[in-house]
Amino acid sequence: MSDSFDTIIIGGGAAGCVLANRLSARSGASVLLLEAGLDTPPGKEPPDVLDTYATSYYNDAYFWPELKVHWRRKDNSPPMSFLQGRIMGGGSSVMGMVAYRGTPADYAEWEAHGATGWGWADVLPYYRKLENDLDFSSELHGHDGPVPIRRTKTEDWAPLAKAVHAFAQERQIPFIADMNADFRDGYGAVPMSNWPHKRASAAICYLDTAVRARRNLMIVNGATATGFVFEGRRVTGVRVRLDGQEKTLRAREIILALGGLHSPAFLMRAGLGPASHLRELGIEARADLPGIGQNLSNHAIIFIGLLQHRHHRQAASVRPHPMTALRYSSGLPGAPATDMYINVQCKTSWSALGAQVANLAPTLLKPMARGRVSLTAGDAGRPCVEFNLLGHELDLARFKQGFRRAIDILSHEKVRAMSGVTFPVKFDDRLRRLNRITAANRVKSTLIAALIDVVPPLAGPIFSTLADRRVDLAALIEDDAALAEHIRHNVAGMFHPVGTCRMGATNDRNAVVDPAGRVHGIGGLRVVDASIVPTVPRGNTNIPTIMV
Repeated sequence: MSDSFDTIIIGGGAAGCVLANRLSARSGASVLLLEAGLDTPPGKEPPDVLDTYATSYYNDAYFWPELKVHWRRKDNSPPMSFLQGRIMGGGSSVMGMVAYRGTPADYAEWEAHGATGWGWADVLPYYRKLENDLDFSSELHGHDGPVPIRRTKTEDWAPLAKAVHAFAQERQIPFIADMNADFRDGYGAVPMSNWPHKRASAAICYLDTAVRARRNLMIVNGATATGFVFEGRRVTGVRVRLDGQEKTLRAREIILALGGLHSPAFLMRAGLGPASHLRELGIEARADLPGIGQNLSNHAIIFIGLLQHRHHRQAASVRPHPMTALRYSSGLPGAPATDMYINVQCKTSWSALGAQVANLAPTLLKPMARGRVSLTAGDAGRPCVEFNLLGHELDLARFKQGFRRAIDILSHEKVRAMSGVTFPVKFDDRLRRLNRITAANRVKSTLIAALIDVVPPLAGPIFSTLADRRVDLAALIEDDAALAEHIRHNVAGMFHPVGTCRMGATNDRNAVVDPAGRVHGIGGLRVVDASIVPTVPRGNTNIPTIMV
């Protein structure tokens, strides 16, 4: 293995896989891609990674261990596990395959924050380049890209998706067939990045057999980057732990692609970040970049579960779990348009019990509050992640509205006809343990599911264990203070952290990189991943990250 390259990419997630493909397409440039986790070469992808239901999400072997976050702040919320992919393809190999682009307004925000050249007209050609849309053929879509985009056909929708559609029709809410090109509020089909029988991870789409055969591309997995090599204010290499040994690899340019949480933590451990914070930790500050770790944004979510009656559940032949969603504007003073979302999830886990349970999930697409990533003193530089969800009063107000809207949907006659008990779900480590794919959980789930079908009145006591306490949802929405407290207690974050190394102009003190991803004041170093986007887009972040 050579120890010198033109470009070294740290991180084989969605961004890293695309970068390795694109940069090595120039035959004169030598490229090294480093990934700490498992590789998934063509023909050797694990079956759970290939599954178009996100079975790999339940496999702890594919995630960074012991990563904890605070949904709110560390002084008012306990640490919770947070899943970040540690496998080739990163989150695209383990998450739900939802393929939103965001809306043109998102990219206008990026430009307003100093990300020149990142407006909708600038990014649309790259969305078209990456995709092969299997459903739509307008000028807004591409058909030659490596990433398939498709939607579950209306005739295959689960009964719950159809029932919510009936609710939307009665309320004269438009049906949005193509939520990636028609940006109106409405009820629509969720775009997915998969083929009918196989996941389309960034690793599968961008690191195929032909790309891997390039002589100028080297892919090394099981390699954990531990720090940079500096020459003055220039990064000239990276230290890597590989096969139990520390190696130093050098390159003309280093690209950091570890995502919205790990990229800022890596930079701070290397002495790049808020100087005052680094000095508190005894880290030499090589560059005072106060924006590193700040501006953390994520989509906040809360879950309301419902038991679906027998014969009113998603067909086993339909694998994807998200198929429809309601995207809408809260209309509250100070809130942007299209700021809310209710996900309609017609099955909630791989198990027999998960096939019985659906959920409606009010989601904040455009949060006002911002969190931060810092380093924990005396803990080997482990990141301290505070999402600060609900840290702005408008965020809480919109969640209360969204929760009430979800209960309104649950009260619709067609939804009531196909469902039984409803209950709040707390998204925490306990739920994660119950959903691990183990023999014990499989047996337990099968027995409980069978018992509920035979004796339906047992469902209430059983599902109350998924929440901290029994909650009368109808009574809850009538008590504003109680609803606010319930939301504070049960809010969680999606796996869409962005903004912690945001793009901006060189004279913007809080910007970390320029619009080309170059770190301000440091030569030979770029950051290219979700951490550089200034604000979270209106949708899941996998496809926007591939576009970036």
